[in-house]
Amino acid sequence: MVKLFKMSRRHQFESLIRPHLRELYSYAYRLCRNHERAEDIVQDLVVRLYQSKSRIDQVDNLRPWLYKSLFRQYLNDKRSESRSPFGYIDGAEDELAELEDHGETPEALTARHLQQANLKQALQYLRPEFREILLIHDLEGFSVQETANILDIPPGTVKSRVHRARNNLRKILIQGTESIGPVFSELEG
Repeated sequence: MVKLFKMSRRHQFESLIRPHLRELYSYAYRLCRNHERAEDIVQDLVVRLYQSKSRIDQVDNLRPWLYKSLFRQYLNDKRSESRSPFGYIDGAEDELAELEDHGETPEALTARHLQQANLKQALQYLRPEFREILLIHDLEGFSVQETANILDIPPGTVKSRVHRARNNLRKILIQGTESIGPVFSELEG
């Protein structure tokens, strides 16, 4: 009887988490820019949530709550990594996996890929709090209030950071990521 109860809990947990796994992985990858590490962060989060006695089925708005939990998991992993003498050991990245065929001409596909690569590179040069804001608010599509809840900061701070992050990103993209040194020193703090 106990096993039957655990099975139903497991199936209930899976039905709640499974629809969000792909977007959680995408968010984790954008945070850490490493496929293996993103997988580890999502896996650690899912295991931690499953093992905890918290009832995620009682959470009012699950998607922002999961993002907040994932962000905290990411921060915890970063803290652990900073205390480790080895840091995080990177695996080989497979950049070809990111290329998808959308029925575009080779020129259009190349232009889109270059634009995405420039954006990814430019995002790396933003301060972490600016990068995190853009990832959550602009790329993941959360509202100002949801972003504030995920990051535990006031909504006004979200608005100002989004504005400053977009301006900084715009400066980086206009001047090109090749000449990032002089641009980075001019960015507002």
